[in-house]
Amino acid sequence: MRMKDDNKKNAITKAVISLSNEIGFSNVSMSKIAKRAGVSSSTLYVYYENKDDMFNKVYADVKIQMHKECAKGLEMNETVENSVKKICKNVLRYIQEYTEEFLFIEQSCNSPFATEEVLNEIEQHSKEIVGIFERGIKEGVLKQTSPILLISFCYYPIQQIFKEYRKPNSMLPDTDFNMVFQMCWDAIKR
Repeated sequence: MRMKDDNKKNAITKAVISLSNEIGFSNVSMSKIAKRAGVSSSTLYVYYENKDDMFNKVYADVKIQMHKECAKGLEMNETVENSVKKICKNVLRYIQEYTEEFLFIEQSCNSPFATEEVLNEIEQHSKEIVGIFERGIKEGVLKQTSPILLISFCYYPIQQIFKEYRKPNSMLPDTDFNMVFQMCWDAIKR
């Protein structure tokens, strides 16, 4: 059995992400991934069983990393409002710093390739963020609804505005993201 090399795995992950963003995962072949990663096709099978396994593992890794980035700096003793605004700022920072990964997540989250097992694994890593929203509901600070719905009202506007903001002919050239964060908070607070 061949030894796994983190540099090769990272190159493969980057190849999966960039090719998926360019041509869509359905159009990506193992040979295209190997060529883009600078490895042999047989090397891919050291890390993944097949193309579907590769997609699921890369998607899980990237999405879990996003959750970790979005939870950075959260403190249990801070107010729900401060935590939510920090999460919103972390979402924007993640999207700005990891744009390729964000675009891959956007494409992947609606993909029929994602297995239930992978979705459950990803969900396990979102508990810290979900917990903030559950605490806000329990304390009566946030609207009495699903925490996932509240999270969506924070994430989705930031994501959509960022996508518009980065277009060359954007109608939002001078976006004040602090105002966006405040609007997200206003949408979910009780």
